[in-house]
Amino acid sequence: MTAPPVPPARAARLAWRPLQRSTRVAIIAALGATLFYQLFLLNPAYRGPGWLWFAMLAAEGLTALHLIGTWWTILAHDDRPESVDATVWRNRLRAGSDAPSIDVFITAYGEEPALVRRTMIAARDMDLPHRTFLLDDGDSDELREIADQVGIDYLRRPGGAHAKAGNVNAGLARASGEFVVIFDADHVPEPGFLLSTLPHFHDPDVAFVQSPQFYTNNVNLVATGSGEAQRIFYELVCPGKNRFNAAFCVGTNVMFRRAALDDIGGIWTGSNSEDIWTSIELHKRGWRSIYVPQVLARGLAPQDVPSYLKQQLRWASGGFEVLLRGRLFKRGIGLTIDQRLQYLFCGTHYLLSMAMLTFMLFPALYLLFALSPIRADGLAWATHYLPFQAAVLLVTWLQSGGFKLSAIVASIGATPVHLRALGGVLLGRPARWKATNAGGDGTRSLWAVMPLFALLVLNVTAIVVGVLVMADPAPTWLSVGWASMIVLILGRMILESVTGGRLRHGAKPPAEAPDAPLPPAREQTTHQPRHVAATA
Repeated sequence: MTAPPVPPARAARLAWRPLQRSTRVAIIAALGATLFYQLFLLNPAYRGPGWLWFAMLAAEGLTALHLIGTWWTILAHDDRPESVDATVWRNRLRAGSDAPSIDVFITAYGEEPALVRRTMIAARDMDLPHRTFLLDDGDSDELREIADQVGIDYLRRPGGAHAKAGNVNAGLARASGEFVVIFDADHVPEPGFLLSTLPHFHDPDVAFVQSPQFYTNNVNLVATGSGEAQRIFYELVCPGKNRFNAAFCVGTNVMFRRAALDDIGGIWTGSNSEDIWTSIELHKRGWRSIYVPQVLARGLAPQDVPSYLKQQLRWASGGFEVLLRGRLFKRGIGLTIDQRLQYLFCGTHYLLSMAMLTFMLFPALYLLFALSPIRADGLAWATHYLPFQAAVLLVTWLQSGGFKLSAIVASIGATPVHLRALGGVLLGRPARWKATNAGGDGTRSLWAVMPLFALLVLNVTAIVVGVLVMADPAPTWLSVGWASMIVLILGRMILESVTGGRLRHGAKPPAEAPDAPLPPAREQTTHQPRHVAATA
């Protein structure tokens, strides 16, 4: 019997737009504007103090390098339809054909029980027979009781070694499914998740199928900004990575072939960024990955600045580890040139924070000390810089259908944390792993944004001094305008942190109350729930 169609309200949402012809034109224009601006910076006639000029060249060069890599990835946009074999297998599954054995892992580590419960029920009720496990690294007796009520397996392990990677590997040691799905505790899957991902494994070389992260709680600036940044990544960048067989696991909303994980000894445990390192190891051994451009699970973005910065610290540490320790260009490691470059861009993305810090210091250096990396009048600078900046924004605007300024504010606000992650990797002190949404939301903190506060004070002081002295009006007003924009951005992020994100309220995705009645379990699983204490 054919399974009933998914109601329109719950149907999967596409996480990309077809590559627009206007986007191609805009990228060509952006490349021209980038070259025009870089030649201006390199012109000896405009050179300022040597050390400051080199700092600007490094910052702008890094920015241009990453932008060109991003545009190249966007142009490779993979909008090919799925294979006929995948469609045929899906239709057979809908008609009742037997599915291979599937284990579904929900990883938990201190999240709110009501939030985890909602994910448990959604994972349990997905289409196709499967076995659902809650892998609890928080040793919560309350979660064990909820798992028993919901009717899924509960598994905990002693010690908590290797954080999330160790948790998943402990689950692999106690499960035997041919395929393994991983969800974070705050990512609620759609009923059709398995039907959408499993058929892509008709190709025996496919190791994993990744679907997007999608956030639904746009309740304040940090949640909206981080969600918007994710949307742009999954809509613009991931389709290009898929073309190069360089789509990587992001830790949740992913299905693995068990044989592929066994081939590399399980989830990678040498880093707290286990997702991207696992992907690298699989790609080195010739396995393929597939990015499915459909929103098949909906999660929660960090809702306060400390949680957001904690997430960014972990992600940036992973990117820098790949950049500095991945040996991406070592001969004979099994990666294609395209794959090496795509993994390289993961690190350069976070390295842009060094450029951003440099740009935030320039106006203060001029207003306080009359130091400028470029000796040119404001008109000459604006003539070269503004077309470049406008082209950068235009590419994103055209292909993503617009974007929100909150993404820019949140990105700039994470600059000090990204630099802290770089220092930690250089010193061999990786960021500690902790679940993003553990412990609730709404934390208020000035300490978390103290580096931003210092930059704000510096730029405010520079504005006051510059206006009072006013040695050269044109460049002074230009620097005052630049510094004022920095103050507004930093001030907004600081305000978000000290208020706990309470400036704008919106509706959260409904989390079921702990005493809400349980929906009936579907007749899909063929086991009774068990409580298992795994050996680490």
